[in-house]
Amino acid sequence: MDTKLAYLEDNYLKEATGKVIFNEFTDLIVDNSVFFPTGEGQPNDRGKIVIEGKEYEIIDTWNDGTGVHLISHDTYPENIKGKDVKQYIDWSVRYGHMKFRTALRIITGIAYRDYKAANRINQTYDDQAWVDLEIPEINEEIVKKIEMETNEIIKKGVNVEFVYRDRNSILTDTDLMTISRGNVPDFPNIRLVKIGELPYQIDHGTHVRNTSEVGTVNFKTTLVKGKVSKRVIITLA
Repeated sequence: MDTKLAYLEDNYLKEATGKVIFNEFTDLIVDNSVFFPTGEGQPNDRGKIVIEGKEYEIIDTWNDGTGVHLISHDTYPENIKGKDVKQYIDWSVRYGHMKFRTALRIITGIAYRDYKAANRINQTYDDQAWVDLEIPEINEEIVKKIEMETNEIIKKGVNVEFVYRDRNSILTDTDLMTISRGNVPDFPNIRLVKIGELPYQIDHGTHVRNTSEVGTVNFKTTLVKGKVSKRVIITLA
């Protein structure tokens, strides 16, 4: 039940049509999805689909490894396999996630370039995001420096680009294995994001085309036992 990932081919795609290849109660799988499923620290898209003229609100989306599941508030009708499914994402939600995602990759790129810091984990929400920076003896001065450089890259209007490499070549790339802490998806071809002169990073999320779309990034840190935490929270303005 393979689903074509239309959202990866074009991050700015707001609607698409697919066909039902599986459905059961409130769960439906399509052969072509514009909905991004929860994964890699990015929340799922929300929106609606239309089947035979009836709208269904999509409240959750997930990927089982081969198929993208569109979870609705309401039960889908039976006997709809092969029917067309018109899909419409909530663009304001998606676009916000895209801006945060790009901001996080700028931050982790700077942290690795300047401090060889791995990116252990990150998470995006509708109104903020956070990232753990594995920088030994991290302090407020380091955090402020990364914040300043992040906003400088954003203001420069740098293009966000993607390339694909086969998984085996990733596994032997010291930089990519270090920055990702060896967390490589089990895909034959891995997508890498490149933002200006920053290092390549593994990423299968959605991004803006140019850093100028992100806006101003504001950092917030917390103290743990009197020391600056490695977790940096960001908001956009």
